[in-house]
Order: sequence, then C-alpha cells, then structure tokens
Amino acid sequence: MAIEFSVEFPLRVVVYPAPDMPGTWIAHGLETDIVTQGDSVDDAVAMMADAVMSLGSYNLKVYPRTLPITLRPAPKEVWDLIGEAVPQRIWAKVAIHGKGTRRAAASPTGWPIYPFVSDHSPAQVNAR
Repeated sequence: MAIEFSVEFPLRVVVYPAPDMPGTWIAHGLETDIVTQGDSVDDAVAMMADAVMSLGSYNLKVYPRTLPITLRPAPKEVWDLIGEAVPQRIWAKVAIHGKGTRRAAASPTGWPIYPFVSDHSPAQVNAR
C-alpha cells in the first residue's frame, strides 16, 4: 500500500508600487528574492505565480534531486515593508511537478502565495 502526501511551503510576497513607473506594481518574494511586475496588484502576483512555476519546473528538469525553488531572502528593505503592508487573501497555490524525475525526499509540492500590499516602495520607506 502506497501512501501519498504533499508538503506545502508558503511563499510571502510584498507587492508595492514601482517608484519609477507610475501604474506599475512590483511583487517581491520574501523567501525567494524573485521579482515580477504587473499593471495591478493581482497582475503582479499572477506574474509571481507564473515565475515560481516556470522556475520550479525548469529546476526539476535540470536539477532533479534538489528543491524546485532556491530559498534566498529578499533584501532587508523589502522585509521592512511587511510591517506596514496589508495581508491579502491567499492568491495562488503553485504546484510544481516534474515528469519522470525523482524529487528530494522532503521537497515541497505546493507553494501557496501570500501577498502583502504596501502603499510604499522600499526606497520610500528608507527615505523616511
């Protein structure tokens, strides 16, 4: 009898207005330092979900025995935004599957994305 299970690793994303591009929002992954942009908060988070899925799928093909996503923290000024950011509903749950590859034993199979929206960019917060 085989037992199947999944491991989830939540990814927190801070979304803030681009300081040099009016009408553009930046989504910055706190645990991954992945950065995407979009025309709205939802668009920027959708781009983040797409980037995580694409990068994870690629990594599973090229490096099948490692985690699909490299955990590398975002810079401190991005983490500082979370103190004033407003948490949003869970936006996406990215599932990364590799066909015919062997995964690391405790490798996450689900990556729920939790966005936090700030009215300020890291540059604006640090200028205060």
